[in-house]
Amino acid sequence: MYYVGIDIAKRSHVACVMREDNSLEIRPFEFSSTKSGFEKLRAQLSSLACDVSEVLIGMEATGLLFDNLYRFLRSLHYRVVLLNPYQSAKFREMDTMKRVKNDNIDAQMIAALIKSGRFSEGYVNDDQLQSLRTLYRHRASLEDQLKSIKRQTQTILTVVFPELEQVISDPFNITGLALLEKYPTAKHYHHASIDRILKTFRGIKGNNFNKAKAGRLLTLARESIYSGAGKEGYEATIRSNITLMRLLKEQMRSVEDAMLALFETKKATKEEQEEMAELIDNLRTIPGVSDKTILALLAECGNLDRFHNAKALTGYLGLYPTLEQSGDSQKNGRIAKRGARLAKKAIYLAAIAAIRHNKELRQVYMNYRSKGRAKKECIIITARKLLAIIYAIYTRNVPYDPQRVFVAQPNQ
Repeated sequence: MYYVGIDIAKRSHVACVMREDNSLEIRPFEFSSTKSGFEKLRAQLSSLACDVSEVLIGMEATGLLFDNLYRFLRSLHYRVVLLNPYQSAKFREMDTMKRVKNDNIDAQMIAALIKSGRFSEGYVNDDQLQSLRTLYRHRASLEDQLKSIKRQTQTILTVVFPELEQVISDPFNITGLALLEKYPTAKHYHHASIDRILKTFRGIKGNNFNKAKAGRLLTLARESIYSGAGKEGYEATIRSNITLMRLLKEQMRSVEDAMLALFETKKATKEEQEEMAELIDNLRTIPGVSDKTILALLAECGNLDRFHNAKALTGYLGLYPTLEQSGDSQKNGRIAKRGARLAKKAIYLAAIAAIRHNKELRQVYMNYRSKGRAKKECIIITARKLLAIIYAIYTRNVPYDPQRVFVAQPNQ
């Protein structure tokens, strides 16, 4: 058996081949991240003169840099093991007792790690779920940009019209943005009237902005502590940010549509499309679970039935508290930082929604609150229960059954 360790980088990679006796069959060599570089690696592997089943290849899942090489080797029918960089770093420290790191050593350490068998193998999505992950993470990036622009705008508003929040609780909803676009600062209300303010909202459906609010807003603007300094600069910045916010929201909707469209792809057979449509519809029957939650789990976790049980899925997300134990003392810390961050966030937010809209999960939450557990801890327990329900529905492809919620609650 031969063990191939590959250290991944942006423009070039380093590989070596280790024998069963830990000696090197092929010493570390560099190859570029190009077609010719991949062919160089293929030639070196072919020189081993053995069946592909006698070669085990390991590499770190470093961002997306591994993806093309991974799929190239898989197309040659080699077994390729993806390693979490944290695993290989700890193995290197244990083996060398030093924090020594260079490409040659890393390739050898990866080969030694997969030879030892003491690793947890990573997972690569199929084409459809890989596209879903890319789109979901892009949407998350757009959302982060939107939040950043909102924070910047909110900071400006505390200067140019700090009293606004007494009338407008959310300046970034449709009503708030329309108002800010027309009157960016308190000084812009100088020639405003109640009728002119109300005219701003005439084209907005469902707004409840009345004369009393408009009058209150006008009074606050005229009595504002804002001095008027830098009015033109603040005005231009706020209006520019409003344009960016609307654009980002539009792009987020477009990305969400693209994610849902992936499950209607022509590459899938009619039976596969119907099965996936039925599965998503069944997941939607859980009160409190939205399409965003479903897409987050599928994007970050892949096919949920690859996990042996709901506990394994919970561990993958990192939805568990850290534990510090020494002698007779034991301390439960905060929720683990490791895991699928975006999916963990999505299931946590879904648990909050479920506590409001799902009477069974609200009962789970209240049961633990009555035992004196902290509010956040109870939300996490509810999130774990919700995740178990999602896993059960996914693996069985059945609708939500309220009667089964209390059949077997996980140990907390």
